[in-house]
Amino acid sequence: MNVKVHYRITQDRAGIPQDFAGARRFARSEGQAIEDLAKAQLAADYQIPTSAVVICRIED
Repeated sequence: MNVKVHYRITQDRAGIPQDFAGARRFARSEGQAIEDLAKAQLAADYQIPTSAVVICRIED
């Protein structure tokens, strides 16, 4: 099952403050929280620390 995650990026990979918002679909997997999965994947994609990713809303 896919869920839609709305997120906000608070800084870029150089540490400069940003204000970017977006949404992406993620596949829900058993045994792992979707918020943790989404934060880790978004941080890897944008090459930023996970602390720079803020999950705003999760839609089923």
